[in-house]
Amino acid sequence: MFPRMLRRLLIAVALLSLAPACGDKQNLQKINAPAAGVSLSYDFTPGQLYTGHVIQSETIQGTSGGKLSRGFTFDVTLAVRGPAPDGSGTLVTARYSAIDIRWGLPPGFPVSVAEVVEKAKEQLKGLEVDFTVDEAGKVVKMPELPEEMEPQLRFLVQEALDTLETAFLSVPARPLKPGDTWKDEKTRGRKGKLGRFLATETTTKIEGFYNNGSDDVTKLQISETETEVVTAKTGAHEVKKEKQTDALFAHAKKYLVTLNRETTTFDPGVSTTFANLEVRWTKSATPGNVAPPPVQKTQAIDDPCHPDYVGGEDCVPANGPPEPAPPAGPAGEATPNKPPAG
Repeated sequence: MFPRMLRRLLIAVALLSLAPACGDKQNLQKINAPAAGVSLSYDFTPGQLYTGHVIQSETIQGTSGGKLSRGFTFDVTLAVRGPAPDGSGTLVTARYSAIDIRWGLPPGFPVSVAEVVEKAKEQLKGLEVDFTVDEAGKVVKMPELPEEMEPQLRFLVQEALDTLETAFLSVPARPLKPGDTWKDEKTRGRKGKLGRFLATETTTKIEGFYNNGSDDVTKLQISETETEVVTAKTGAHEVKKEKQTDALFAHAKKYLVTLNRETTTFDPGVSTTFANLEVRWTKSATPGNVAPPPVQKTQAIDDPCHPDYVGGEDCVPANGPPEPAPPAGPAGEATPNKPPAG
């Protein structure tokens, strides 16, 4: 029981312990929907920068009745680098900064809170992650963490990676009107294999169109069910999350402006967690200078006889191919124009 409890609490280092998020109440003025509807899409111009501020707070209720309140806050900058080399979408680089973690532990827990929090900040500060998102806003490729990574660091980085999902919401290509809905399903990891498997089902609804004082925005209401299964040699453990989200999408400027999410997590035999997540994004006025995505390298060596050549051609020496052996003649006779054997 102690190892599992320690593991769950270490996960929270990356995630937890501020005062409850209290985001700015925006004064939304309802506007008329265009007759043709509104199309939602993302600005993936190479060099485009987005800056996000993330706040999450949690209350964790253990099976024994005890409670903990904790949370985290950080900034993250997204830099659009251009088409991914493998053609799967757009490559984006995320960089984390301004990490602030406040964490509580059960009385008598044999871990130094200050030491764990400081180590968590060091691990996340300046962390850079490359991931790929398709044109609809679906994250299609996130780096897998190495199995040999120490457990504490592994869970911290995994939570940081998961937060990147809040930068983009999956949106359809068709024009949308109030009341329109769509569904999205995604998975990560390998089901039934050792490690972490994540399956998510999401339903999104267009609540309406508004002006927030600076931009015309589309308001989205999202219901989501997430199932996480962590499989080890000793067995599998399943955790379920139910999420309700309100989001504002600047449809003219093509980016997600705000996201507010309430999550209830059911961790059988361990705890029930109530969380609030607030993310605010801003878009740079002009794209910055961002390194382009890595180019798939091709070999420049075209000499088949070069020791580093890689290709399908056979090596032919400069003085021509070796002369073939003479065909055998009748027994005891030499082939014409060739010396006799021996």
